[in-house]
Amino acid sequence: MKIALFLNKDIESNITYNLLKKELLNHEVKIYYSGAVGNPKKKPFELLRLERFEKEFFFNGLIDFIQENRIETDFEFLDQNFKSFTIEECANVNSTEFIANMNEFCPDLFISIRFGKIFKDDVIKVPGRGLINLHSAILPDYRGIMGTLHAIKERNNKIGCTLHTIPNGGIDTGEIIEIAKCNADYERSLFWNIIQLYPLGANLIIKALKNLEQNINVKTIKQNPEEGRYFSVPNQSDFDQIKNLGMNVISEKDYQQVITDFVLKDLSEKEKRHLTLCLSNSGLS
Repeated sequence: MKIALFLNKDIESNITYNLLKKELLNHEVKIYYSGAVGNPKKKPFELLRLERFEKEFFFNGLIDFIQENRIETDFEFLDQNFKSFTIEECANVNSTEFIANMNEFCPDLFISIRFGKIFKDDVIKVPGRGLINLHSAILPDYRGIMGTLHAIKERNNKIGCTLHTIPNGGIDTGEIIEIAKCNADYERSLFWNIIQLYPLGANLIIKALKNLEQNINVKTIKQNPEEGRYFSVPNQSDFDQIKNLGMNVISEKDYQQVITDFVLKDLSEKEKRHLTLCLSNSGLS
């Protein structure tokens, strides 16, 4: 199939891409990314700090660490050295120019993972087999931004992610393809809990792709618009409630484990010590 993959340039999307890469290599793929979501002037300190390590440190400090220590890794970063597919920033997914480019490409499917732009009707009509989105929370309960934060804030034992269609410009209101859940871990950070959802989500996407390849109808469930809630950008009070539960928003220990679990899997003990020092110097601790 011809696939246009829409990502945000952050650690979550980059990890998910690498989990999908083996399957994506069976298709003709073009990748488009968004660089930012929302107005940074309106974001609370804890969200800006979280985003710093999801984006700035991940694509700068960590890559510098890898190069300085001459570390070999199969992990493919969404940066200037990306080679597997064409990749470019998408400033306006709804522009006439972009839609024309997509019509020329003639994609079968759009896949969105944390993409920071809202798709409108004209571009949604382009792919023959539709647009699917991986939402990092359980629908319809937690629509919008950082649903996992709100699920944990409300002391849910389970968190999850939802693969759903995007048939129009509505936000997280499409038909549900499948939901994957895992246990929330209140001994770990919010960041760590969010990361755990993306291997589950990658498996949902791979399953959907294999079904589409075999012309197996992907069954969906319509959402009840009267159920669930929509959450906008979290405020400081939301993060304070997380802290009141004894949970860090992000921690050096959890960040390092995510890096060694998904990005740099074969570090020596010496290299792990160097990574710990790098993270300590970054101001994460």
